[in-house]
Amino acid sequence: MPDRWFVRVAGKEYGPVDLETLAEWKREGRLLPVNEVRRESDNAWTTANTVSELFGPPPLPPQTADSYQRRRTFGEIILDSFRIYKSAFLPFFVLALLVALPMLAMELTSPAYGIFLQPEGIHGATAARVIALLGCIALIVNWPVFLAGIQIATVDVLEGRQVRLGELLRHAANFFLRFARLSVLVYGSYFLCTVIPVAIILSLVSGGETTSVVTALFSLVLALLILGVMVVMFTRLWVNFLFWQQSAYISNLEGADALRESKTLARSKRRTRASERPLWRGALLVSLWVLIGLGLSAGAEIPLVLSKFQNVLTLDDMMKILQNLNAPKAADPVLISSAIVSSLVRALMRPLLGIAFVLLYFDARAGFTERELAPPERP
Repeated sequence: MPDRWFVRVAGKEYGPVDLETLAEWKREGRLLPVNEVRRESDNAWTTANTVSELFGPPPLPPQTADSYQRRRTFGEIILDSFRIYKSAFLPFFVLALLVALPMLAMELTSPAYGIFLQPEGIHGATAARVIALLGCIALIVNWPVFLAGIQIATVDVLEGRQVRLGELLRHAANFFLRFARLSVLVYGSYFLCTVIPVAIILSLVSGGETTSVVTALFSLVLALLILGVMVVMFTRLWVNFLFWQQSAYISNLEGADALRESKTLARSKRRTRASERPLWRGALLVSLWVLIGLGLSAGAEIPLVLSKFQNVLTLDDMMKILQNLNAPKAADPVLISSAIVSSLVRALMRPLLGIAFVLLYFDARAGFTERELAPPERP
């Protein structure tokens, strides 16, 4: 007779249930690695992540193994990304809107759009500032759910399961703390490696008028050296963090273990051709996504913006329009429409990059054994 299990969450016991039910609870996000479990025949409780059948490398069903961990050509990654996106378009798009709408709210509070006109000298909690603050809070809260949701939905499609929006959001919310902690670590590292060097560079190049030529030249050379170091550090961070989202969900790793696996996979040189290595493919995917996104966004926005300049005959007319953009006296429907269209295009494009990186992650893992990627044992 197969083992049956009890689960204890917040002091309440559930069960006994078989291993299949536990696996289903895990897929739904109801059973987490830190939850306590025990066999019906045992009295001692342990954590779920010690049950190798649940949180070890899961054996893949034969019909889905090929969709998971296999080598793909770059063209297959692109085509499969579109196929996965198409098969679960609505859940992916809703996930993208979770971050696109707060960003749009923050953008539209800018004075350039004229929606919230504010006389000079007004301080305190104005409508624009309140909406911008709420948008910022919503973005911070929704971002980990968006990141986790992209991973979950992509894996569900690869496994042949139907992606249901409600279940997807609940499952993603269960990974909120893990992705939030990793987001603070990852984006905080980018922030420190960008803001501090930029502040030093600005202080060097903005010397006073009395600065001698030699001192100014030395400051310029030093600023360029710091800029070079900043670029190198930023690039190294990007490489190390290439697969942190996939490692956090697909490999079920926390913190440093997720970043360690990400670094191992990203820096792998097991492919003889550089163009087949994860690093170069990841850089090419990001570059293509940025170029296509900018092209689509510009193609949608340019007709709207050009309509403002159709009656421009002189340079003075142009200057008046630019002045009005900086200090509009009323809401500008053209610029508002342009911002909404641009935000919609970015929302449509955003899931594609996440899906492509999940496929690239599985492509990179195909060259490693589970033992090679297993986190180090801790005493």
